[in-house]
Amino acid sequence: MNRKNLGRGLAALCCAAALSGCGDAEVPLSPVDGPSLDQQEAGLDYSPGAGWNLAWQDEFEGSSLNSANWTVLTSNYDPVTGNCNFGTGELEYPRAQNVTVGGGKLILTAERTGDNPMDSRCTGYGPRSFYSGRIHTKGKVERRYGKIVASIKVPSGYGMWPAFWTLGANISSVGWPASGEIDILEWKSTEPTWMKSAVHWHNGGQADWGTGANRGYSLADSFHIYEVEWTASSMVFRLDGNIVATNTYFHNETEFQQNHYLILNLALGGNWYGNPSPASIDLPSGVRKTMEVEWVRWYQQGTTSPATVTNPSFESGMTGWSTWSPNGTEAADFSETHNGGRTGAYHLTHWTNGTPFEVWTYQVASGLASGNYKVRAWIRKGGAFDISRIQAKTCGSCAPVYTNLGTYGSWTLVETPSISVTGGSLEFGFHTKAATGNSANFIHMDDVELIKL
Repeated sequence: MNRKNLGRGLAALCCAAALSGCGDAEVPLSPVDGPSLDQQEAGLDYSPGAGWNLAWQDEFEGSSLNSANWTVLTSNYDPVTGNCNFGTGELEYPRAQNVTVGGGKLILTAERTGDNPMDSRCTGYGPRSFYSGRIHTKGKVERRYGKIVASIKVPSGYGMWPAFWTLGANISSVGWPASGEIDILEWKSTEPTWMKSAVHWHNGGQADWGTGANRGYSLADSFHIYEVEWTASSMVFRLDGNIVATNTYFHNETEFQQNHYLILNLALGGNWYGNPSPASIDLPSGVRKTMEVEWVRWYQQGTTSPATVTNPSFESGMTGWSTWSPNGTEAADFSETHNGGRTGAYHLTHWTNGTPFEVWTYQVASGLASGNYKVRAWIRKGGAFDISRIQAKTCGSCAPVYTNLGTYGSWTLVETPSISVTGGSLEFGFHTKAATGNSANFIHMDDVELIKL
């Protein structure tokens, strides 16, 4: 949804010749009756299916937003993406007062205002005509792959543009669309029975793929479950458990092989509606409209087996972990408390005071059942390295599978690609090399997990 210079609505997007036949991808779901009373008053039950683990959730309990999960935007300037009006000409000015939690729900409230709010960095765009709510998990909840699901009730009325979506965690450094974007839900009043979904990336320029589903009645003013199932090679979008598209989106773009963060917002007007005037928006003075979210959940495929990782959070020093170095710099890996652990007090660090080093910190799990595995860990990293990887291999001399570590200012979940284990043994850990010493470079690692898919 955060698109610099992106003048498109999904209806128009799906008519574009470059979009893999989006017109064919938009299909009606099986005929259904209107929403039940339960749907209108509460979110729906949800099961991710066999083989899926709940990795993160926010059930919006209590009376305030969990600041460990979310950041509230308080301006029509977005400091993460560096743009005004979110690149889409939206008419709202987000503020904290319009983001509330109560009754087991997150509530984003839109209202007309005569205050003419405007960020000083956006003077060329004029004042905003509405207040609304917008939150994101950048730097707090960033993951890759899995099922991303939410129970949401969107408001009716011309100009309402509620959205549930993701952006690549590297957007501040690479910009849009090179960061990648996954739109799980977008809704507009001119097509009230449709759930719209899309992905955006860079391929010599902006590239798009879009899809949707016709529920047969307006999706507004009742709860529905919006979902994307995202793997290394595909995405499947669902509405209330039904597949949205006739065609799965198959991908290999790097934008979708990295961590993303979540956004929830209630926009008004903007380019998806053809940039309507504030006066035409169906939100009279003194009236409020709300986007309500009962829960957001992020599931990961596979199951963890804590017993297979010894001392996974390094609370017992280097117990259970071994170190290899080709140049006698084994001391570059150690357990420490500097800046704290993700859980507990300790974490693993690869660092020297400005001298070159290379270390491989690892342990071997044995007695594993045959199958496919991944290794996951939480990482903080700053600076440049010749090698910085989380990796796994089935023997000491075998070629590893690995993921190169990016720059992470806060704890970020990273995982290896899948690896097949047939001999019961897996060696896994962290490999770092710095050919030129720099004491400002560091890598912190914590909470290692071995996942059976």
